[in-house]
Amino acid sequence: MITSVFIDGEEDGLHGALRDRLERAGASVSTSPDTSDIVVRLGQGEGGDIAVLPEGSTIGGSTLNVVVRDVIIPGWDSGWGCEEIARMVSMVKGGVPNVDAYRGIRYWVHVRDVADALCTLILPKEGRISEGLVHLCGRRPWNGADVREEIEVLWNRFNDAINHSHTTESLSGVPSPVRGPNITDDDRPDLSPLHSALIESGGEGWHPLVPMRTSLMEVIALSG
Repeated sequence: MITSVFIDGEEDGLHGALRDRLERAGASVSTSPDTSDIVVRLGQGEGGDIAVLPEGSTIGGSTLNVVVRDVIIPGWDSGWGCEEIARMVSMVKGGVPNVDAYRGIRYWVHVRDVADALCTLILPKEGRISEGLVHLCGRRPWNGADVREEIEVLWNRFNDAINHSHTTESLSGVPSPVRGPNITDDDRPDLSPLHSALIESGGEGWHPLVPMRTSLMEVIALSG
């Protein structure tokens, strides 16, 4: 039996990624909550079997509430925490000195990983949606200086490729994206409820797969 899902909320990058993922999983995305089996609410508001909320939102009465933060959505410069990445890409491309990288720590995660996790929660194998509150973000901490450096490396490599100006040094001197041995992750929300909910829904837990460098390359490619 095909499950019908209604997605309530602004049709932004997360909405589009989730819709695509649900359709690839065999679900039917409904145009009305009255004709759907499951209602998913993206953003603030009331109602829905599953609410997907930005950090700091008021938790309503949905069966499952998923609070997300630091989502990288290539092609979108607002919403769900990706503003900082888009701003830094714009600064690097415009040659703005590194004077305004974000402060603090972020736990970046690609929107495809988010959509995969939400799809598992929305379409559990046993047909029963998990209950309660879970937080969703990346596992690795990133500070602004390290992200800025990654963007600069990728942008310079892109320009070298376009201008046929690569050198041995430019190709061999690219640092690893594994950063921050001294970064602590005390601010990261507890991801164990999300991990458990994904396993209970028939998944393999929370294991985001898209590398940070791939995420940044996509943001650069789709930036204006």
